Amino acid sequence: MLVDGRLRQLGAPAELLGSPADPFVAEFAGANVLDGIADAGPDGLTRFHLDAERVVYSTDEARGRAALVVYPWDVSLARVAADDSALNHLRGEIVSLVQVGNRVRVRLPFLTAEITAASAERLALRPGEPVVASFKATQARLLPAD
Repeated sequence: MLVDGRLRQLGAPAELLGSPADPFVAEFAGANVLDGIADAGPDGLTRFHLDAERVVYSTDEARGRAALVVYPWDVSLARVAADDSALNHLRGEIVSLVQVGNRVRVRLPFLTAEITAASAERLALRPGEPVVASFKATQARLLPAD
């Protein structure tokens, strides 16, 4: 991928998705890219501070300014947080819903989730309503900040 005369990453689409070289490549590949600060967390995990109140965990190692990468299809939505310590939970209000085939892209202020249309219907999702976005620490990739 060449951007502004600079080669960002050279590779097959699967490589760009699975191992993006930087936050720009990850975002180009469709990922949510969230800026924050990483430090040592419990049980060998990295704690990632999105802001003073929101913290998530990753199995990737990083310290200092970093970018958290999570793909929309790795994010699940619920009305209440599941009682599962293996999941990261972020609360937010739905900004928009867009039907894409048999899936629905659900935009929150800080990330996008892509869920099945059946799940969106079962949850009766509507803009302005609160939901909990969840994803595993193994799905939360950390990259050096741009």
